[in-house]
Amino acid sequence: MALSSTTTRPATAPPPSPVPPARRSSSVAAPGITLCLVSAACFGALPVLGKKAFEAGASPLGLLWGRFTLAALVFWALVVFVVRPPRPTPRLILAGLAMGFCGYAVEAALFFSALHRIDASLTELLLYAYPALVTAVAVVLGREAASRRLAAALALASAGLVLVYAGSLATGVDPAGLALGLGSAIVYAGYVLAGERVVAAVHPILLAALVSTGAAAAFTVAGLAGGGLPLPPTGVAWGVVGFIAVAATVAPMIAFFAGMERAGAATASIVSTLEPVVTVALAAVLLGEQLSAVEALGAASVLVAVRLLQGRAARLEQPRVVPV
Repeated sequence: MALSSTTTRPATAPPPSPVPPARRSSSVAAPGITLCLVSAACFGALPVLGKKAFEAGASPLGLLWGRFTLAALVFWALVVFVVRPPRPTPRLILAGLAMGFCGYAVEAALFFSALHRIDASLTELLLYAYPALVTAVAVVLGREAASRRLAAALALASAGLVLVYAGSLATGVDPAGLALGLGSAIVYAGYVLAGERVVAAVHPILLAALVSTGAAAAFTVAGLAGGGLPLPPTGVAWGVVGFIAVAATVAPMIAFFAGMERAGAATASIVSTLEPVVTVALAAVLLGEQLSAVEALGAASVLVAVRLLQGRAARLEQPRVVPV
């Protein structure tokens, strides 16, 4: 997942005035949509790649440590070439590191722990409850006005989750895995809401580097507390984890930034709903996973709800703070 459209540009020159969606030419928007599709496809492949890393012998902790350590190195290299002075204040730097250490690391740990127990498609669909959770909390906090559209979206999302849970339990899916998957959505929703101000004040590539560093530090501490660094155990596992870091973390994040700049935040947010569709399709082809009829109906309800939520005004679009 990527950063919100409110993120500021490097301050080497006054930022250009944003182009209203109605004035974006097709020659600019079309490549932007393509980049967003590439980003969504790469992010959607992440759960399937995670399964492949597990098959190669990586543990959830080892996968996460390797992913964020390698991604942080790449992001910091990009910071040298992309981010220009002035740098953010020490307070914002600490906030970005804390977002990774205390927030995103917890979400990722829950997500990949769920992935280790249940199907990739189910794990991704459960995570996609987060837009509805963000919206519900935003309404309660007064950040978003209640409306029939929002009420319908929240009702659909809730019904969809009930169907996904009911269908999964009926087929013998591990209840703990389902709980971990939903827990990742809850933590991610809180992380998104808490991180809005930081997202608006820090260059996206720098924030990605800070968050990745904080997450890598958290998994390093967790590994050392358990007796040693959680390294992937084989060369094949390292290869898959490295591929995840580059192709399913860094590359799609950059593609999302570039696509959002060309096509607009609202379009980019809507295109991102392709992610769980890609996950379900790849899981069926590469892992042999299949959703039951009840699960499929629940998944469709969740995706329709997300589409309704992401079609609303851009002032509270679901911020894509970092890739999942």
